[in-house]
Amino acid sequence: MSDLKILYPKPVVVMLGMRQVSIRPVQLRHFEAFGQAAGGLISVIGAQNPSAVYAYAQSAPALRDLLGTCTSLSAWRIRRLPTAAALELMIKVVEINNGFFDQALVTAASRLAGVTSRKA
Repeated sequence: MSDLKILYPKPVVVMLGMRQVSIRPVQLRHFEAFGQAAGGLISVIGAQNPSAVYAYAQSAPALRDLLGTCTSLSAWRIRRLPTAAALELMIKVVEINNGFFDQALVTAASRLAGVTSRKA
């Protein structure tokens, strides 16, 4: 057990206009809300209907909340973001957190493979 390391991903910095924004990994307490907001966004984008995308962004308070928890932007700045910028930033949050999840799953799978091969 002492050789196990807990994965703590480092925030990723992206540019939003002229401002650097840190995108942090989603916390477990926000994971359900993240899944709902990200799933809704992915399904709307999959429909490839621009009006549906903009309607989702305008009517999704979860989007604002998640941008507040997963980025370094203040609530004041988030409320004043143009819709297109908020959508692009949320897409980056989903992409980056997907990378964090992939990294964690690969690590877990390799450790589990080692455990099961030792038992065989």
